[in-house]
Amino acid sequence: MISKNDSAASGEPVAVEYDNIQLGRLAAVNENSRRRGWWGIGAAAFVAALACVVFVGDARGQLAGVQIIPLAQGSSPDKNVVLHIKGPSEVLQADLIFQPGGQTGWHTHPGPVVVVIKSGALTEIHKNGCATVHPAGSVFFEEADVVHNAINQTGGVTEVYATFMSPAGAPPLIPAGDPGGVCRDRDPD
Repeated sequence: MISKNDSAASGEPVAVEYDNIQLGRLAAVNENSRRRGWWGIGAAAFVAALACVVFVGDARGQLAGVQIIPLAQGSSPDKNVVLHIKGPSEVLQADLIFQPGGQTGWHTHPGPVVVVIKSGALTEIHKNGCATVHPAGSVFFEEADVVHNAINQTGGVTEVYATFMSPAGAPPLIPAGDPGGVCRDRDPD
């Protein structure tokens, strides 16, 4: 049952009762809504400020209480990078140091790999025989089960940071035979 008082006819806010539960005057409801709105805005501003401190850090790019020490950084022109592993996984981050002429030999990986060239250059020979040279400051991604070889063809030391993502218990590199590819084009596969 809804009841109204006589002030409803004059356009003033009214108290409303529904099944013997009084909902209060509309003016009081509107004032409470405004207060909640301002509290919500204040809370959102606080959360945003906290997120800036925690996630963005200070002007030097450091997080409060956390020091980030870059080991190697690079960039990649790839626009669609997919790193996927089914089931339980392990991650290995490794510093690989290639002496002049040093190479991995033909191999595959059981999961994706992210490679950052810290110094020197690394030449990746693809199964079709074509090569890609990755200079210092670059990043490349290796997919699972792709046969390739990595060689330092420079006259100096090449240092590489690699992050191997593998199914649990799998080795990061699996030796493979030379696929015998002869490069006939410029696009590696």
